[in-house]
Amino acid sequence: MLAPHNRTEMVAAWVEERIDNRQFLPGRRIPSVRRLAQLLGVSPFTVAAAFENLAVAGLIEARRGSGCYVRAQRHAELLAVEPPQVDLAWLMQNMLASATAKGPGIGVLPPSWLDGGTVATALRAIGREPSVRLLDAGTAFGFEPLRLMLQRRLASLQVETDTDQIVLTTGVTHGLDLVLRALIKPGDTVLVPTPSWFGVFAILAAHRVRVITVPCTADGPDPILLARLFAEERPRMLVLSATAQNPIGFTLTTAAIDAILALARQHDTLLFEDDIYSDFGAEGASRFAARDGLKQVIYARSFSKTLLGNARVGFLAGSREHAAALAERKILSGFTTPEINERLIHKILASRGDVGRVAELRGRVADARTSLQRQVEARGFSVCGTPDSGMFLWVDLARDADAVAVQAQSKGLLVAPGSLFFPVPHPSTFARFNVATSTTELDTVLDLARAT
Repeated sequence: MLAPHNRTEMVAAWVEERIDNRQFLPGRRIPSVRRLAQLLGVSPFTVAAAFENLAVAGLIEARRGSGCYVRAQRHAELLAVEPPQVDLAWLMQNMLASATAKGPGIGVLPPSWLDGGTVATALRAIGREPSVRLLDAGTAFGFEPLRLMLQRRLASLQVETDTDQIVLTTGVTHGLDLVLRALIKPGDTVLVPTPSWFGVFAILAAHRVRVITVPCTADGPDPILLARLFAEERPRMLVLSATAQNPIGFTLTTAAIDAILALARQHDTLLFEDDIYSDFGAEGASRFAARDGLKQVIYARSFSKTLLGNARVGFLAGSREHAAALAERKILSGFTTPEINERLIHKILASRGDVGRVAELRGRVADARTSLQRQVEARGFSVCGTPDSGMFLWVDLARDADAVAVQAQSKGLLVAPGSLFFPVPHPSTFARFNVATSTTELDTVLDLARAT
């Protein structure tokens, strides 16, 4: 492949390289003209011209109304049966396939780590309430007693708010969707750290925003690069966690938080703070919402990780103006959230001993995180930093993690390869390990990574 001399050749070379290394597999659809134009920072006309050149060269073929696909003949000499395609759908299907799913790629805590007894007690208590309460249609902002409780809990994080600044959702994913619907327009630029929670990229793509990635290390986003991207790209929103970031697990210093907030204010950029792993956050860690006073920040959290995953209750907190816009969009896009679920979470949070249970769970996760890092490093593998928060480790398997994931699946184990934690999957040697589900068959997964 010759070195490219212009943008059209650059795009063609970029696609061909991914065909050669089998990131784009024979017979599979490649990203659309619009998607590649956004990703590579070129015009759609440039991408279209590159596609024409690739089609003439016999590397891809256009299918009317469907897009462009890698020609099967490109790798005819390889095995006729392709290995499973490792993508977001593959990971989610395997993650949700069975309650008995196991392996480091699981995204939640084992049920045995959660308090099923308290959930059962809360369900029975709700069943004894007057039926008229259970038949209520709910409100735009959500169940008020729960919002009042959340107001007090946010105050413990130094986030001062009123109940009319809190909007209940079905989770952080729903919350981000509402923010994009209410406050962001298609084509707006959104900054996202990489690697990052894979679901965010699917949501942003569905809303047709322009995604610019910010590489992160164990200390968080590169501050110099972040400042340059703010100045050059003029983003409408930044998506970021201050503590227990998924998947690296970094916690930002107060100085780093203040510096990022200063950039957001300077450029009038919203900051979507994903604090879903707040209960596993570092002790005493600050939040963007606390330092900002909910002016530029929209704070998002849910209870799916520590209380009850299938109740699907979360919330957004923001300025009164933002909260009103989000509540209105919530009504227009899906009416109200299920109040019976919100009542259930309220009962659980109101039960005696809830604070103690969360503290015990945080300690158990911390112990598991330390133990897993010790075991992984004892086998000669490295971990990104030494996380003091979160339920994940970002582990370097020293070989293509996609290949490890496919081999692990054949043994009934789920591995979450690093390629999925970027807007466009690309080869990565990293994988996200859940500290609570990695002990079982850990040696098996690491042995697969050692295989050549």
